[in-house]
Amino acid sequence: MPKVSVSLITYNHEKFIAACLDSIVAQITAFDFEIVVCDDASTDKTPEIISGYAAKYPQLIKPILRKNNLGMVKNALAAIEACSGQYIAIMEGDDFWTDDNKLQMQASYLDKNTDCVLCYTNGYTFYMDEPGKKDFFFTDANKPTEKIDLDFFIHNGALIPNNTKMFRKEIQPATFPDWIYSALNWDWVLHILQLRLGMAGYIDAPTLAYRRHQDAAFGKKSEEEILLGGIETGAGVNKLLNYRYNEHFKNMWWEYRELGLIYLRKRSLVNFLNYYLRFITSGPKSGKLSIKDELWRIKTALFGRKA
Repeated sequence: MPKVSVSLITYNHEKFIAACLDSIVAQITAFDFEIVVCDDASTDKTPEIISGYAAKYPQLIKPILRKNNLGMVKNALAAIEACSGQYIAIMEGDDFWTDDNKLQMQASYLDKNTDCVLCYTNGYTFYMDEPGKKDFFFTDANKPTEKIDLDFFIHNGALIPNNTKMFRKEIQPATFPDWIYSALNWDWVLHILQLRLGMAGYIDAPTLAYRRHQDAAFGKKSEEEILLGGIETGAGVNKLLNYRYNEHFKNMWWEYRELGLIYLRKRSLVNFLNYYLRFITSGPKSGKLSIKDELWRIKTALFGRKA
């Protein structure tokens, strides 16, 4: 049984999957690890590339090439379920790791820090249309404390970059609510479910290159879909946590306002009134509501300029 499993999901990543797999195969460890690759019925050459790597590294790569598309979240959760390691590292086929010691570093951290159920690292976003540009997730200005708990994660909107994460397999939930399968930020939900059982540890080393491109999951969603999904996910998490953080989740005022303005630009007045009234009755979490500013937003939405 490998000590670490890498749970790798792919879909139409033929341009990127080789670089991703190369960065995982290159990992230097004192233990055995496996790569569980779940391709979600890609329509390009991704399955062929995966099969080629599996033939080259038969003891390392476990390919699961689906014939029918499950959707990203179902595919990701099924990939995790197929892992047999004590620890599981998360990855997606359009990114790559930048540190050959990533798996060893994180497994050693979890071995030593038994109060932590997961650990994560720094990394950076790079842009396909802007060569050379790198935005690091964490800098001196926002560097995380070494360990955080669920309270801190929720109240401070803490960031755990999913493709830098390693967690203990034993803390993976056995079942999930139905709404998680349509959640764009499913990884955020998974962080919360896991943090109910322990701390998250931060290792201050960049290990991930996160590729920003037009075919990414978020890039294909409209602003309206993202906001509606965020509201639904927030309500689901609130219920899942038995309303322990109700004050945090009950009033998603920013999402209500932005949705209201989107519907106003579409001239969907019923939907505008629905969400804008929710915004007004919720109110900002801090500061006072500025009538002047809100009238300006409504005016610009009505007359064609985005508020």
